[in-house]
Amino acid sequence: MHPTGNLVADTICRTAELGLTITGAADAGTLTIIDAAPVAVADSCPDCAMPGAKRDHVRRRLVDLPVVGFPTRLHVRVPRFTCTNPTCSRKIFQTSLPCADDGATLTRRVTRWILQRLAIDRMSVAATAKALGVGWELVNKVAVTATRNLVYADPSHLAGVRILGVDEHVWKHTRRPGEPSSMGHGAGGSDPTGRWARASAVDRHAAFGAAPRFYEAGCSNAAKRSASRFRW
Repeated sequence: MHPTGNLVADTICRTAELGLTITGAADAGTLTIIDAAPVAVADSCPDCAMPGAKRDHVRRRLVDLPVVGFPTRLHVRVPRFTCTNPTCSRKIFQTSLPCADDGATLTRRVTRWILQRLAIDRMSVAATAKALGVGWELVNKVAVTATRNLVYADPSHLAGVRILGVDEHVWKHTRRPGEPSSMGHGAGGSDPTGRWARASAVDRHAAFGAAPRFYEAGCSNAAKRSASRFRW
């Protein structure tokens, strides 16, 4: 473990696992602001891999896990460099952080935390968003994207499935006429042992992507005919 500026705070907030060390903190009312800096800094240009010359610093703001019940914002002081290679097209670059993708507004562990709260603790999207101090739309987008990546990034996600069935239903969040409806799907399949597995999702496009995903090799013709009756 690298030495940090505040070992107690880094341990409590678990910023060491983010590759960050806490340099300060502030109470911002409904938010807890944590100032941090990278423990290790990579000064290589992402295009030509040549070491750069330090230019200045920028402050990158990230949503992180709640601390003692309050939403948290990381303010990370990130160094910027000037590329020393005269033939490189990139002139200025900033060091990447191991805890978040470039351009992301959430740490990677927040994405994992969102999925755990929704799938394991059965928290609502609204409650999860409130705990993080972000909007409903952001939490829903992160959850849908992460779920799709988990499922479809594995080419063998339907390995061993012989029968795949689809059901669908519609409901409204309110009783007022004219309010948009939400579409839900339930999907299930049987493995070679005959055991039936079932899963459900709120967004048809997020859950299944498109109709051709049902026509995977190994699915029975009956399942294909059943799935083809639905409009996508």
